[in-house]
Amino acid sequence: MNDAGPVSVPEPSSRPGSARAGSLFERLREDPNPVWMRELKQAARLQRTPIILAVVTGMMTLLICSVGGVASTTSEPAKVGVGIFHTFFSLAYAVVTWLGPAVAANTIAGERSGRTWEALQLTGLSPRSIARGKFLAAFTYISLYIVMLVPVGALPFLFGGVTASEVLIAFALLFVLAALSVAFGLSVSAKFASPAAAIIVTLLVALPVSLLVYGGAGVGLSYAAHDQWPGVPGGPPVWLPTAYVRADFGLPYFAFLLFLPVVATLVPAWLFYEVTVANMGAESDDRSTRLRVWFACALPALTVSALLVTWVTHAVDWVYAAGSLLWAFGCFGAFLFAGEPLAPSQRVLTRWREQRVSAFRRSFGPGILPASALLAVLVWLGLACSAGLGAINAKTGAERDAVLAFHGYGMAFFGFVVGFTAWARARANNSHTPRVLLTAALFAACVGPWIAMAVAGLITNHHDRAMLMASPSPTFAATMAQSISSSAADASLVATTGSACAAAWALIGLGLFAAAGLKVRARVALDAAARAKLQRAFDEEEAAQRAAPEPALGEV
Repeated sequence: MNDAGPVSVPEPSSRPGSARAGSLFERLREDPNPVWMRELKQAARLQRTPIILAVVTGMMTLLICSVGGVASTTSEPAKVGVGIFHTFFSLAYAVVTWLGPAVAANTIAGERSGRTWEALQLTGLSPRSIARGKFLAAFTYISLYIVMLVPVGALPFLFGGVTASEVLIAFALLFVLAALSVAFGLSVSAKFASPAAAIIVTLLVALPVSLLVYGGAGVGLSYAAHDQWPGVPGGPPVWLPTAYVRADFGLPYFAFLLFLPVVATLVPAWLFYEVTVANMGAESDDRSTRLRVWFACALPALTVSALLVTWVTHAVDWVYAAGSLLWAFGCFGAFLFAGEPLAPSQRVLTRWREQRVSAFRRSFGPGILPASALLAVLVWLGLACSAGLGAINAKTGAERDAVLAFHGYGMAFFGFVVGFTAWARARANNSHTPRVLLTAALFAACVGPWIAMAVAGLITNHHDRAMLMASPSPTFAATMAQSISSSAADASLVATTGSACAAAWALIGLGLFAAAGLKVRARVALDAAARAKLQRAFDEEEAAQRAAPEPALGEV
């Protein structure tokens, strides 16, 4: 008999989510990312870090106090609080979106220029671990600026006109913007070997994009938010925290304030992470699968977002906007996949054989032909869903025909984009040439017919007939849809001409894709023959060395 008593068996946790969260924090505490820890130790030894933080905080405090002091002489406290709120978070937005990419751009490029990148790779850390460590280090540094500015950001709450919830939500959004900014700078840093070049390119992109987002998503969408929720003022740029607090919960709240912001955050953040990891790998590595998986998830997410907005608004204009968004995102995918290799490398093929990778998973691997096929199928499905929902929401038969014609032209021309991308990559020896050719082809196709139309209109003075000369342009789809929906006198002629041009683009794209397939197979076969010839030469040399008699003892 055992006198030790009954043995207590620990019960399984009834909260698996909390257990996983606890294990994550425990792992971060006990086994943090080594690259992150190294970067933090190096930053802690720099004497300029607290000085920079103190100077930025002091300048921001003086500026906000000055604005509040001047405004309080002529306005009531509530309006002063609102003005300070928008002024402070607009400046904080500029600091985060300009300083975050610049700091991150100096990380991986700095390792390469300092001749420490090879030593970091020899530690055995995977590119994903290095990317996560670099991201956490840069994000921690930018977060220090946000934390130092928290007391200044609380001043609007003291004046009134702004609730504490709005201030807290605004700071949370600042951290989200900081994460996106750092991820973007890190993706650029992984591409360059010089920190100066990485910082210059990052700022050249970050500055105009941040201003465009501030003006479009900030000031521009504030009026749309005011139309949807009258409690949200139109015009002030920092409207999203106010909308979270003052808008009534419902399907529009879920669509515009929850689902769309999550998609708009996760899609670019995931892309920046995958681009960073891909740029850190070698050319013989599999740098395509993760990017292909990202696109296969991002496009359906954007399609659902577009369909949700269309369903909520019940406006035909949003149908055209959704189709244009999906088409533009598909063109971005074409530029992204234009850098695909012609076929998987021998290293990737060997790894696939060792791991017994399935055919479905191999279809997401390197190769311009499977990438182009996946791109076409996903974009066509997205446009078809958008067209179907638009046709359902159409109020008249003419509106339905216009929606179908618009999306049909987009699907046909995108077939040309896919075929041209595959053909250009099949004939090029690098990833830059097909992207340049695709840019030139899109510009010529979109703008060239309109220039010809303008010239023909000036010469013949028949602007209605000259308008048909612009039908080869994909932007003519909007003109065709407008003519059909308004039941114009020449709607039948415009629709016929546009449909003929769309069919021509689709046939050209199909021909280019077939030519690309033949060229890729020929080049792959030629490379295989060259490798086989080289292998035979090595085998013959090894056989000759084995057949040679060994020298006698003492023979020179």
